[in-house]
Amino acid sequence: MEQIRHHIRLYMQKFLLAILLCASIVSCKPKDDYQAVMHDPVLYSKLTGQLTEIMTFNIFTPVVASRVYAYAHLAGYEAMAAGDSNYLSLAGQLKGFEGVPKAPAGKPIDHHYAAMIAMMEVGKTLTFSNATMDSIVNALKDQALDHGMPDSMEAHSKAYGMEVAKAVLGWSKKDNYAQTRSAPKYTVPEEEGKWIPTPPAYIQAVEPHWRTIRTIAMDSASQFAPPPPATYSKDSSSEFYQWAKGVYETGNNLTEEEKAIASFWDCNGFKVNVVGHAMFATKAMTPGGHWMGIVGIICKDRNVNFAKTIHTYTIVSFALMDAFISCWDAKYTWALIRPESMINQFIDPAWKPFLQTPPFPEYTSGHSEISSAAATVLEHLYGNNISFSDSTERGWGWPDRKFTSVRQAADEAGISRYYGGIHYRKSVEVAKEQGLRLGNYIISKLQTDKQASKLAAH
Repeated sequence: MEQIRHHIRLYMQKFLLAILLCASIVSCKPKDDYQAVMHDPVLYSKLTGQLTEIMTFNIFTPVVASRVYAYAHLAGYEAMAAGDSNYLSLAGQLKGFEGVPKAPAGKPIDHHYAAMIAMMEVGKTLTFSNATMDSIVNALKDQALDHGMPDSMEAHSKAYGMEVAKAVLGWSKKDNYAQTRSAPKYTVPEEEGKWIPTPPAYIQAVEPHWRTIRTIAMDSASQFAPPPPATYSKDSSSEFYQWAKGVYETGNNLTEEEKAIASFWDCNGFKVNVVGHAMFATKAMTPGGHWMGIVGIICKDRNVNFAKTIHTYTIVSFALMDAFISCWDAKYTWALIRPESMINQFIDPAWKPFLQTPPFPEYTSGHSEISSAAATVLEHLYGNNISFSDSTERGWGWPDRKFTSVRQAADEAGISRYYGGIHYRKSVEVAKEQGLRLGNYIISKLQTDKQASKLAAH
């Protein structure tokens, strides 16, 4: 019980820090230069981090969290792009998205401030965290005014940000999310070789209807469907049995480094712990939240400006959302049995994976696909050799890991699920290819850079 009390204390401390966020960022800034404060791209990353904290505390599933990031950053992007000649609106490029209202003519608008307001308003609405979000936004307002933003500019900028948020929220309501909340529960297939709930809590399948959510850029959930998995078989000479045997043997011989990799990338938002007769859950950020943290690190390391920071968050969040939809389509198409269930039934009834098996079908790996998609976008924006130190897991006690590229990080995130004993190796490899194709598709389909668009036209 002391462990769960520690986690509660940790999250309460983080929320108190969230409310004081802005004051801590600008304490050394001059009192007459609001642009130095409100145009600091690190501030936008800090706000994204607070959105992650809220979803972590409220135990958002990875797929639902990806939806929140995508719509929140779309709102921030559109408010920013309305005032920056370097960026194009995504109106008409996303299914049914007609865009946002134009900024009122003749009114003083700070588009950086409006972007943060828009992002936070969408985040607040989709997370139902009114009190915490309002505290952060009120702190933003106080900062802006205390550092010299004219009252009329603050008011008009906030009003415009709210209008942008309203337009994006209106679009979000048409993505079938509400319908999936009341959709029929998942029926576990009785066919041998299909997914069944796993220990210790035997939770029912998470988000079985997620593949019906409207995609961001993909034409359909199945656009990047993987090839079929190996045919299920209990025969020890079969390909599928060898898949399971590989997981079993690897899990029994993990090195300390492989254990560290599995733990660092676990991102299990609802890990069930059993101590004697007591059962309790501990929280962690989602894998999408981990990649949002990486975006913030990369943008800060490279001294990226405010506009490009928002642009990066937006395109990466699109890749994450579509990758989850793509992956969930595969998962519930094949409903493949998890290694833990297969191994316990036919190899070793006492075997346990290093990581706790998540409550949904196996094929393919969500970590691998979303990480590959995110890395593909980041490579396009910043190159193939982006070295960085990943500090996103400090709050959970894991030391920083250094990478020479985002592809190395993505590959490690993928293989971590094999080391953890919760995925077959082939599922990781296939998902990596899915993510690569999806990421490249998003890059080629969405036109956001106004100068590049002009060059392409000629």
